[in-house]
Amino acid sequence: MSQSNVEVEEFAFQAEINQLMSLIVNTFYSNKEIFLRELISNASDALDKIRYLSLTDKTVLDSNSDLKIDIIPDVANKKLVIRDTGIGMTKTDLINNLGTIARSGTKNFMQAIKEGVEDISMIGQFGVGFYSAYLVADKVTVITKSNDDEQYIWESEAGGHFTVQRDVNGQPLGRGTQIILYMKEEQTDYLKERTIKDLVKKHSQFIQYPISLEITKEEEVDDDTTEKKSDTSDAPKVEEVDEDEEKKKTDKKKKKVEKKEWEQLNKTKPLWLRNPKEITKDEYGAFYKSLTNDWEDHLAVKHFSVEGQLEFRAVLFVPKRAPFDMFESRKKPNNIKLYVRRVFIMDNCEDLIPEWLSFLKGIVDSEDLPLNISRETLQQNKILKVINKNIVKKAIELFQEISENKEDFNKFYEAFSKNIKYGIHDDSTNRDKLAEFLRFNSTKSATEMTSLKDYITRMKEGQEFIYFVCGETKKAVEESPFLESLKKKGLEVLLMSDPMDEYAMQQLKEFEGKKFKNITKEGLDLATDEEEKKKQEELTKANEQLCTVIKDTLGEKVEKVATSQRLSSSPCVIVTGEFGWTANMERIMKAQALRNSGMGSYMTSKKTLEINPTHPIVTELRKKVEKDKSDKTVKDLVWLLYETALLTSGFNLDEPNTFASRIHRMIKLGLAIDETETEADKPEDDIPALEEEGGDANEMEKVD
Repeated sequence: MSQSNVEVEEFAFQAEINQLMSLIVNTFYSNKEIFLRELISNASDALDKIRYLSLTDKTVLDSNSDLKIDIIPDVANKKLVIRDTGIGMTKTDLINNLGTIARSGTKNFMQAIKEGVEDISMIGQFGVGFYSAYLVADKVTVITKSNDDEQYIWESEAGGHFTVQRDVNGQPLGRGTQIILYMKEEQTDYLKERTIKDLVKKHSQFIQYPISLEITKEEEVDDDTTEKKSDTSDAPKVEEVDEDEEKKKTDKKKKKVEKKEWEQLNKTKPLWLRNPKEITKDEYGAFYKSLTNDWEDHLAVKHFSVEGQLEFRAVLFVPKRAPFDMFESRKKPNNIKLYVRRVFIMDNCEDLIPEWLSFLKGIVDSEDLPLNISRETLQQNKILKVINKNIVKKAIELFQEISENKEDFNKFYEAFSKNIKYGIHDDSTNRDKLAEFLRFNSTKSATEMTSLKDYITRMKEGQEFIYFVCGETKKAVEESPFLESLKKKGLEVLLMSDPMDEYAMQQLKEFEGKKFKNITKEGLDLATDEEEKKKQEELTKANEQLCTVIKDTLGEKVEKVATSQRLSSSPCVIVTGEFGWTANMERIMKAQALRNSGMGSYMTSKKTLEINPTHPIVTELRKKVEKDKSDKTVKDLVWLLYETALLTSGFNLDEPNTFASRIHRMIKLGLAIDETETEADKPEDDIPALEEEGGDANEMEKVD
């Protein structure tokens, strides 16, 4: 029977599918390449189904035991053929699956497109991936053969209807489906071998069935028309035969002929499906480089699978270097590629791992997530939350393994310490575990960083707190006046100079039962016995009048003035309240270009000026106040002490020019330069000039 005599049945597309087809055909999308991913994914599903049936009935593979996907580009006829040896479709399947019964996702996808929630690349995740073929093709023909029916042809030009007829003259498929795309004039680029190879590598390289591409190669062969030159003379000749001469005499011509070959495109087998014990370091390295395009090897790898109610496999890599854009707001949320049953779904799923782990690279392959899952549904999917929890758990295990090698951990911490601290700030569940990875310089380990566990082993008997100080630079915190008394008492202090330390320590309140104490905040009690406490009380009482005068002079600049326990060689420092910003945090927040300026009004701490009652400057100042508390020199000295204390305590000066003018006046006094009237025309400020009479000058020199 000829094909022309076969009955052709015509069907109308279901209304929603017709709308979808119209949308795909008439709307411009730049991301048309996804059609190949969807068709290969469908082919893989068909192969999965026949393989599943073969587990209980091996005879289903009798029609074709070779499970594979073939891609055949036909540049001359502008056709692209995708063929699989999967389960195939019956006539009923063809009619139902490709036109008359709307998938549940069709309406949702249409709605999402209209609302701008999704883009066309998500079409397969709504179960209607087949129709993406019309992004690049004017007409699509589907030839299919199921074990349960004869071979049929489905055909449509997306005009609202499709036809189905029995295939009597076509090449028997045995079993499976062959899709023929008649490419649009402007989409013939997808017939190029290089384009197809790139698309398969990008989207489908880990499909478990072989994907082969028919390629055309040119070969040079001998031209059959070539004749050996012969001598026309009949006279017999006897001569020596020289092989080289004989070759020259033979006039060999070559011609180029085209040869068809099959090339497998997905040779990289899914490494995560193999047993980790059987995989070498070099294999992990090669896989990491192919996955990330990094030129360096990875620092560490974690290969694991989770089984039970939820099944997924994952390979996580820690790179040797931090990416330059690690904390850029516009970069991809992570570098983990999400696969569902070896089919690539996306590489920017925000809920797959937390932001502080965004430096991890690798893949997650889930057996439980549906292929037709939308991005919106994905974010609310409970399975994803479980995957997230497991990845975080395994990542922490990986960091623990890295910490066992000191050299590797030093590299890791140098590159990713900010992420660990971000995790402490962000992840309350794993805060204590992450704190174990923290490393800091301290007053007893200036050259080598110490862990919190090591710090606790060195704590003095009866020590309640883990002391720390934050500052702008390592040098600044090493020479901080806040350290003086603690050093004298032999108490170790952690030195923190990374801005992320401030954020982390706001959340990290204790470690292994020991509370943290910021030594730049008020409430530091270093008195260890009754005698020391009694002495402190006496000094406080003796300096009450001086504290009152200083407070009156500074006014609202400080909340209070008190005697200090934390100083031994500096005259004074400024400490902040227990619950507000530290000086360092205030500096960090002021540096934020897009900060909320209103936040500073309630987060800026009240300042307390603490004076060292045993320091010579303070002692002399007290005597001066006791002699005459209205002494004008005292006011200038108090302001100088306050502003120098601001600088040494890590604050910025609000009025640096005023501070500079005070210093200049002190320099003039030290050099015995008389104040002239040249500054009389300048506006007077509320800071009185230093007294220039002999008596007061002599007193100032004594203090100086």
